[in-house]
Amino acid sequence: MRAAEAFRTIDTEEKAREWFWRHRFGGKEFECPQCGEEGSFWQHRATPEIRECSVCRHVVRLRANNLLRDSKLPLLSWVTALILMMQDKRGVSALALQRHLQLGSYRSAWLMSHKIRKALQNRDDDYRLSGIVELDCAAFGSSPAKNQREVLVAIESREYTDKSGKTRPKAGFVKVMLAPETAQAAQAFVDAALTPDTQINTDGSPALRAIERFDTDFRVMKGDKDSLEAWLPHVFRFLENAKTWIAGTFHGIKAKYLGQYLAEYTYRFNRRHDQNSMFHRALRACVLAKPLTQEMLCA
Repeated sequence: MRAAEAFRTIDTEEKAREWFWRHRFGGKEFECPQCGEEGSFWQHRATPEIRECSVCRHVVRLRANNLLRDSKLPLLSWVTALILMMQDKRGVSALALQRHLQLGSYRSAWLMSHKIRKALQNRDDDYRLSGIVELDCAAFGSSPAKNQREVLVAIESREYTDKSGKTRPKAGFVKVMLAPETAQAAQAFVDAALTPDTQINTDGSPALRAIERFDTDFRVMKGDKDSLEAWLPHVFRFLENAKTWIAGTFHGIKAKYLGQYLAEYTYRFNRRHDQNSMFHRALRACVLAKPLTQEMLCA
């Protein structure tokens, strides 16, 4: 289901609640986490966000132990926020989200959007890249304003055959990590993000050339934009588009929150060829995500 269709389908609190239940149980109405019973449960009429296993009497609360814990907002607001964030590659700012959901405070919209971004980031953390991977580092933000962070980016370089039979390159899955361009940080990044047999293509940075345990090829760019785009085309375009997105949708952000914003951008990028399931996957990620506080988001 595409996001636009989800808007038309999930238009009441009851429907939103049912979608959360089903995504919590992997498409089923119920699965007891204690005894494993499937389908047999009691629905509390007065408290529809509670279901009780009819076999072992274990109680399951919809908002317990996940992203929704401590939230007083309607489930329909959460679903709508997720649809808005997934329906368009431009995303949505917290201010626009506040207006759309008619929330009383900007802080509520900000917390909601950042909790969703953190859930998306957790899902992408499970994947590892393979094959040929482009690797580079870039700075986001303004150095004079002391609002800058460096980011390591690795992108799979895949091939596909077009309609004319020609083999062309395309970007595969992406991994990002907020870290300085040092040999230690780069090594930790590739060890966690890449499978052992991965071929790395990178620039002439001493830190990236020093990577061990991987087959690495490099070319010295010397600040040449054309050469960088030719040698590392997927990384180059990803970084340029991500910076344009942040500037256009949010008009700049605080550097300490860059990781969450890039998590949203990366999540959509990694699933750009599967628009029909993007909303479903994001909703599942939110239901399974661990509870988050504002302090955890600001850490």
